[in-house]
Amino acid sequence: MTGPIAGRRAWSDDIWSYLLDPRMPAMEHGWKLHISARPSTLHTVLALVLPVLEQHVCHAKWARDPDTLRTLNSGTENAASVGKAFTIYPAPDELRPLAHALTAALRGHLGPQIISDRRLDPDAPVYYRYGPFTGDYRTGRGGRLESVMTGPDGRVFDGLAGTTYRCPPWAEDPFSPPAPATNSGFGGGRYRVTGGITRKPQGNVYRALDQVTGTTVVVKQARAYVAEDAHGTDTRDRLRHERAILDLLVTTPGLPRALDYFRHRDDEYLVMTSCGDRDLRREVQTHGPYRDAELGPRRVLPLARELLRILDGIHRRGVVVRDLKPNNVVLAPDGRCHLIDFGTSAVHGTGPAGSTPGYSDPVVRPDTAAQPADDYYGLGMTLHFAATGMDPVIADPDPAVNRERTLAALEFALPGAAHQQVRALIAELTDLDATARTAGAARLRNAKPAATAQKFSGPRLSPDLLAEILDHTTAYCVAEARRIADPELSARAAVPTPIDLYSGSAGLGLELLHHLDRPGVRDAVTALADWTAHQTRTLPPGLYSGRTGVDLFLTAAGLPPGPAIALPTHGPDGSGPPEADLIDGIAGIGLGHLHLARHETRHETRRDTHHDTHHGARHLAVAAACHDLLTTGRARLAPTASPRPGDAALTQGLAHGDAGVAYFLLEYAHTTADPTALEHAHRACSQLAAATPAIIDAANHPAATRRYGSWCRGLAGIGTVLAHAADRLADPTYRTLAEQSARTCLAIAPRMPLVTQCCGLAGVGNLMLQLSPAAEEFHAAATTVATLLLTRTAGPPPHPVFPDPGLTRPAFPYATGTAGVLTFLRRLADPTEPAPLP
Repeated sequence: MTGPIAGRRAWSDDIWSYLLDPRMPAMEHGWKLHISARPSTLHTVLALVLPVLEQHVCHAKWARDPDTLRTLNSGTENAASVGKAFTIYPAPDELRPLAHALTAALRGHLGPQIISDRRLDPDAPVYYRYGPFTGDYRTGRGGRLESVMTGPDGRVFDGLAGTTYRCPPWAEDPFSPPAPATNSGFGGGRYRVTGGITRKPQGNVYRALDQVTGTTVVVKQARAYVAEDAHGTDTRDRLRHERAILDLLVTTPGLPRALDYFRHRDDEYLVMTSCGDRDLRREVQTHGPYRDAELGPRRVLPLARELLRILDGIHRRGVVVRDLKPNNVVLAPDGRCHLIDFGTSAVHGTGPAGSTPGYSDPVVRPDTAAQPADDYYGLGMTLHFAATGMDPVIADPDPAVNRERTLAALEFALPGAAHQQVRALIAELTDLDATARTAGAARLRNAKPAATAQKFSGPRLSPDLLAEILDHTTAYCVAEARRIADPELSARAAVPTPIDLYSGSAGLGLELLHHLDRPGVRDAVTALADWTAHQTRTLPPGLYSGRTGVDLFLTAAGLPPGPAIALPTHGPDGSGPPEADLIDGIAGIGLGHLHLARHETRHETRRDTHHDTHHGARHLAVAAACHDLLTTGRARLAPTASPRPGDAALTQGLAHGDAGVAYFLLEYAHTTADPTALEHAHRACSQLAAATPAIIDAANHPAATRRYGSWCRGLAGIGTVLAHAADRLADPTYRTLAEQSARTCLAIAPRMPLVTQCCGLAGVGNLMLQLSPAAEEFHAAATTVATLLLTRTAGPPPHPVFPDPGLTRPAFPYATGTAGVLTFLRRLADPTEPAPLP
């Protein structure tokens, strides 16, 4: 590879090679260039690009080798990374001349389309977009780490690249922008797009009107050079393969029919008949799991027999689907099933590589001929999803462990004799032995009961096992704290570690402060707090998402907090009243400052009393201002007039709803003993209590989303506030409602796939523990939740690995990772232990 340019600093990490120009001005964001390339042409393109860069002031990075670029171009890690072989950060005056020089040098070269950018010239793979240079990150409203850019007017814009071109309002396109696209239709104008079905880096899927026949069709796109393998086969080859499969299966019932195939520029398109407007995943998420214990059309065994009939027809033609999953089961308006997506299907044992984690990858092997029994595994796990609404466990590297944990979770979700046949069928179809799967399919085909299955259950959570889990999990969190605080690792991180409470170092540190008696914890927390204090980030003032939570950690760790923050005067979009919620808004800021004031009071003997009193009074003044904003209506919750199915009780929830505001008002009234504040707290809790029975009823409906059990937007959070109100206001009515909420959460918990505090089982468990001191029922329930939680993990029971919301890898954050799980387990071992925050 060409050597580094003289005078510039060059180095590589696991993904990128970097080139930094010492003449480059400091820029937080600006116009940047991307160059697309194929793995086979990376070195050739690099040899053309480096001499151009040498003539201009810019930073640059590029994929370090063809294998890395092949992964980037697959879209499996990040849809927006496809095609971005090179990223170039030019000085403002260099943008246009550098872009035009690169276009001239690379004319005629090919690469995947970069869907987040605009293309400079149709004959050269040079693209541009406005985006972050140095990286400023914060936790967004949904808990996602967001790259943000702050404009000249103070407006904040999301900096992350997506699947469409986006530009902040303050940036003017430096080139001639393309004319607005017109919906003239595909295929020479024959197919007019009427809606989108899916948007993927490999290509979009559209619903369209055939303007010749007047029928609704599905148009599937394959983008050129995306997901290209070592042999040069890309997404287009898989689409051609799918067309051939559909032609082979043209008389097989339960499949779409191929109608047309055409090319537009370098991309290719397959036109198929429409099989329906919803897939099995959306059906279950909208209407709840299938239940064989109830009468009606939505039952697992009839679904299993119908899918098997379709598979039998496919297998008779020598085809193995190899990608059977809920997304690929489409339901027609009359309820009949169809299978779609045959891009990786095998004919007479061979076909393109590809598999889906949890559904096909445990049994699909590139060096093994495909067989019908492979599809039975996908069928079994698809039935598992239909019965539970949960995907299989995929966190462990051993497929046997994943299957065992998945089936243990199934025992929780479908207990009792009424579901025994379904459990046995799923266990048989997902056996790692192909012979057992084939026997299970034969029994299903002949309407014979499945063989009696082995009983799968989570580990028995003894005190000794819990102690070992605590040791292991604390050690993981300590290692993460050390990794974050390591200067060398921190400097080389492609994405900086957040510092907030929700998903960053503050949340991890607050939990570790409860473990200072364990080896290595105190030093790790000290290093983590020092690292956090030295980070210069643009943070909102919020408790979980911003500066208030960071200050809470720093103060608890013995460091001075940051400078005083100004309360927001408008909403996050720059207009309207400030947000009132607990995560980002006024209620959370006020609650955080109540905690800060208590901390100062608690530690006043350690330092100068006048100093502590001054800071305590300052924090109480901020809390008072927050109370005033909330009780006068000058801070308001964001409206949720049209909630989506997954929102559950978002309007009343703890994170972004009434419960979070009520919690702050309760704590403010308790801290100040002000009669007027007490009236406000009574009123808020009474309104929350009045809304709770309807939420419980909705959560008990068979079609209820599992988020009704969550801490952030469900009954785990609402129950937490009601239990707190029962203690603060000495009103047993609130306790009764909190207990009803907890019992409902316990019924929902077996359908909750996440182990985390936010939207997961740890949040449910913490509610149980809040109620347990007065009722043994809820300590037993907390133990049940912990056992269920362990069925969703990787690793042996004493050393579990808790996956993040992606269900694939561990992560440390309090709300979405291991630190929040550790809070629950710590309190399970000793219910007198406090939680860091509500």
